[in-house]
Amino acid sequence: MNFTGNYHFQEKIEKIWDYLNNPEILKNCIDGCQEFKEKEKNTFFLRIKVKIGPINTTFTGTLSLKDINPPKSYIIEANGSAGQLGGAKGRVDIRLIENNNSTILTYEAKTSINGKIAQLGSRLIDGAVKKNTNIFFKNFDSLFNNEQASNINTLQESNNEKKINITKYLKKKHIYFFLILFFLILFVLINNE
Repeated sequence: MNFTGNYHFQEKIEKIWDYLNNPEILKNCIDGCQEFKEKEKNTFFLRIKVKIGPINTTFTGTLSLKDINPPKSYIIEANGSAGQLGGAKGRVDIRLIENNNSTILTYEAKTSINGKIAQLGSRLIDGAVKKNTNIFFKNFDSLFNNEQASNINTLQESNNEKKINITKYLKKKHIYFFLILFFLILFVLINNE
């Protein structure tokens, strides 16, 4: 089975590259990922719970990064087993293209599935792959949105703090003004007596 697609991110290519090479980020973006651990340089062990049609299963396997060309491309080779239900293996070519201050990610994937899972039919498998791919990129993209939201919240908190400080300052100025006014009135009253 072959799959292709592309995604557009409003982030610089270096940041996308860094995130795509961070095991913790990848683990959090892969739907159903239970483990994602580096076994050796550029080779990872993974355990993923997957739903394909009526079947829920857990795949365990390895993922390797090859032909790494930072920050433009690499190849992912993966294989996994779901025990008696069968297995899967695949290769995904990832390419990043810088476009002004944003990045376009394109991918081409070739996968093969064997065993009882393969008997489910290509439509169910195709749907599951597309769904999981969309979930991954939605989760991946939300990292940047959350980061921007965090920056906006920090800015708003900073602005709120400034407003509070200005309000305190103005209140102090009012108090000083009234104290000065009070002493002036008192001084005038004392001098007039």
